[in-house]
Amino acid sequence: MKLFRKKQELYLSDRQPLTTAGKVMLFLNYVLLIGWAFIIVWPLTQMVISAFNGKQGRYLILNKISEGSYEFSFKHFEFLFTETLYLTWVKNTLIIALATAAITILIVSFTGYAYSRFRFKGRKASLMAIMLIQTIPAFAGITAYYTLHSIISSVAPLFTRQMMLILIYSGGGIAANTFILKGYMDSISTELDDAAKIDGCSNMKVYRLIIMPIVRPMLAIIALWSFIGPFMDYLLPRVLLTNPNQYTLAQGLYTLMNNRETLNQPAFAAGGLLTAVPIVILFAALQKQLISGLAQGSVKG
Repeated sequence: MKLFRKKQELYLSDRQPLTTAGKVMLFLNYVLLIGWAFIIVWPLTQMVISAFNGKQGRYLILNKISEGSYEFSFKHFEFLFTETLYLTWVKNTLIIALATAAITILIVSFTGYAYSRFRFKGRKASLMAIMLIQTIPAFAGITAYYTLHSIISSVAPLFTRQMMLILIYSGGGIAANTFILKGYMDSISTELDDAAKIDGCSNMKVYRLIIMPIVRPMLAIIALWSFIGPFMDYLLPRVLLTNPNQYTLAQGLYTLMNNRETLNQPAFAAGGLLTAVPIVILFAALQKQLISGLAQGSVKG
């Protein structure tokens, strides 16, 4: 009887001890998570090893670090900076990514607020159109992009294909993220808006002082998605950009895999490693907004 009471005292919370079936499921979950982590970490490890392996030739050889098969070297990075247009590709990609993120955030923040807080004619029809636009892949409209670029460039000769790429990325991001941000704003009580309007705030002040601080975490996520897109996309730049001086990182690095003259697979691994640097920096910069934005918004509201 005393032993039974001691066992009862061990579980004072509502959480019940695991049964045999629960322990088996927990074990399987850990096995799946470890396996999934291995699938992700192993290629990354091979990429890092190959990028700094001076004994790798033009072709990538996946192996373990062993005596005689590895020599720490920066020669693949030197090849990137001296034998390719890597810095130009980085500059092009950063310009496209920053412009895409800025345009997307600027427009989506207003369209999301308008669809969430206002009722106007054609609201449901336009929301349905936004949902339908998301189902059409951007690559499917490549003919229309060429025609549109020809029309605009005939009127404005300074309009480049890189600008066209920014408009394509921004247009797709606005359509997708407006619907997401609207749903996020719908979860914010309209009583905050009413209280602010009683105090004399206009719709713009409500948006700036009440809504914006609360939706800052979602805006940070949208900015991150919009920034990453140009770094990861290959198809659209491959079709639209024909001059090597205009290539993005994905398109430029791919030439190290399929071009006989510039073939250097370890340099491709080194370039892929460096490509992750601006994305990691942006994620670290926005992480504070993701954590503290909601709390700051709720205090102001």
